[in-house]
Amino acid sequence: MSSGMIGWWMLIVLVGSVLGQNEVDTTENDIPQKEDQDEASWFQIDDEDGELTVPELITKYGYRVESHAVISSDGYMLTVFRIAPCQPPEKSQYPVLMVHGLMTSAADYVITGPNNSLAYLLADRGYEVWLANMRGTRYSKGHTSITPDSPEYWDFSWHEMGYYDLPAIIDYIRATSNVSKVHYVGHSQGTTVYFVMSSSRPEYNEKIALMTALSPAVILKRIRSPIGRLTLDLVESLKQLLQALEIYDVFAYNKNYHQLAKSICPKEEKESICYRLVSQICGPNPDAYDRKLMLAFLGHAPAGASVKQLMHFIQLNRSGLFRRYDYGKKGNLQTYSNWKPPSYNLTAASAPVLIYYALNDWLVHPRDVQQFARKLPRVVGLNPVGDKQFNHLDFITAKTAREQLYDKLMPVLDGFND
Repeated sequence: MSSGMIGWWMLIVLVGSVLGQNEVDTTENDIPQKEDQDEASWFQIDDEDGELTVPELITKYGYRVESHAVISSDGYMLTVFRIAPCQPPEKSQYPVLMVHGLMTSAADYVITGPNNSLAYLLADRGYEVWLANMRGTRYSKGHTSITPDSPEYWDFSWHEMGYYDLPAIIDYIRATSNVSKVHYVGHSQGTTVYFVMSSSRPEYNEKIALMTALSPAVILKRIRSPIGRLTLDLVESLKQLLQALEIYDVFAYNKNYHQLAKSICPKEEKESICYRLVSQICGPNPDAYDRKLMLAFLGHAPAGASVKQLMHFIQLNRSGLFRRYDYGKKGNLQTYSNWKPPSYNLTAASAPVLIYYALNDWLVHPRDVQQFARKLPRVVGLNPVGDKQFNHLDFITAKTAREQLYDKLMPVLDGFND
């Protein structure tokens, strides 16, 4: 059985266990009436958008896109997409690097289509936009000497993404665009990897104009998601199962998943498995949910992750600390010369940081974000999203994301162009 299929079966088992006991409280009136009247979608998207590649998607909507190859210092081959600005800016602007979350890809920032997706809005504003794809995901599965079929390839967590991938991408953008700094926008894991870099390689703080953190996944002590909590309870059994099957990656991208999603989550069904899954993982927010958009999104996600990557996030929850991968006492002594893994020094993250968090985020609790922010030396904004029902995925897919978030953060970003 493939690693991707193992991942889906794990997810289905977890969902079945949770939904059988903990139904999401939705009523007929909770579902947006606009969708009842117009099944097309609130967004300007098509059914085929879940089947296109990211470059095809960007081109379809009239934007100019390029694919760039970046190689990290430890040999991972990364694909980064560049969206050209739609018009010359009125004044000089730094490029914007956008980094996706766990098990997703660059599609996150363009999937809601023109006039809604943050990448397009920034390009409309005259910004040069770069969309990263982290190692092990759909568009970045190459290496200079080893193949994804080998266990060695998957021996990474989000630490390596922050320590190797981001510096390589940032240096590539600076050289290609002939700039001294870049803006950074990260969602969830996209923030985790940034703070690995900014604390472990502090020289890169001088290369960041402004870091915008959307639902920063750094301190994760207070996870509210029933599926998340169940996964934490089952982690040792799942880990042993995957080791026995010699599986080192899960949720690998497979184009057949989109067809599966369309069959089990038809857009005509108001409370499909997909809606319930999002609600149980990220937090319920039916008014922001678009059924057609979710099917398109599931054509791009999941996009792959290493088992070690997932385990590292689980360790964050269990320890309550932002620190390197825990190999156990013996392994830690061999790796770190200490029986505990070292913590990341967040006081070294000296670039300006703008934070947005959601009050109904069931993965990243507001109190965890506030605790994390107090550890940073230069927070220029710590802002809850105004909609109290906004959840973890809404930063990317909500109907109200532009109104509640994007239109507010872009003027702040403009102010950090020197």
